[in-house]
Amino acid sequence: MTGSDKAIHLAGMLLAAGGLAIGLIGCKPYRIEHRKRPSFYHRASATELPEQEVLEDGTIVVYETSRPRGEFQRSREVDEEGKPYEIREEKEDGTIVLRAFLPEHVLANTLTCLRNEEYELLWDQMLAEVTKQAYEDRGEGPEQFAAFFRKHRQELAKTLNRMILGIPREEVEVVWAGVDAVGCRLRRHVAEQFVFTQVEMVREERDLKLRIIQ
Repeated sequence: MTGSDKAIHLAGMLLAAGGLAIGLIGCKPYRIEHRKRPSFYHRASATELPEQEVLEDGTIVVYETSRPRGEFQRSREVDEEGKPYEIREEKEDGTIVLRAFLPEHVLANTLTCLRNEEYELLWDQMLAEVTKQAYEDRGEGPEQFAAFFRKHRQELAKTLNRMILGIPREEVEVVWAGVDAVGCRLRRHVAEQFVFTQVEMVREERDLKLRIIQ
């Protein structure tokens, strides 16, 4: 190899190395995180849920739809008649039955009732007795309850929808007070965008009921 050939060969190597260095500098580190999302989130959401998203730190989150397992799910996959368990069931006669054993169930059922403007159903089946008593103590009842939810329908729906989406993203604090009470609260960096930021629930027998949204 002549001297000029060596010089050309060396220059080519330097250019290749420089290109590789630029390529490495331009590549930002990232990670892929897989998260499971209960199937009822799709039914509760007013919009199509993304299969993946990119967080502010560059993390790519890939969602997998699944049904929750464990003791609760194993014992509630079917009802007394052997039919698949549903948190919202419509009977043949048109009667609707709401069930809620987890905080997510209360959020989903409340959001669906809001979207359908089913305020009487919400009062009858999802509202806690302690809250109904508080209305009664003020000389109020289902009419005043419906008026409040009708007036704030959009803002309440925004909060509930964001909580449902935010639980798997860890944007919601879920705090249990023993086995009889639980609160869901939007984290501070999310809460500032919403009028309502917290949902409280209480357990009555085996069902969770809505106590207050504030």
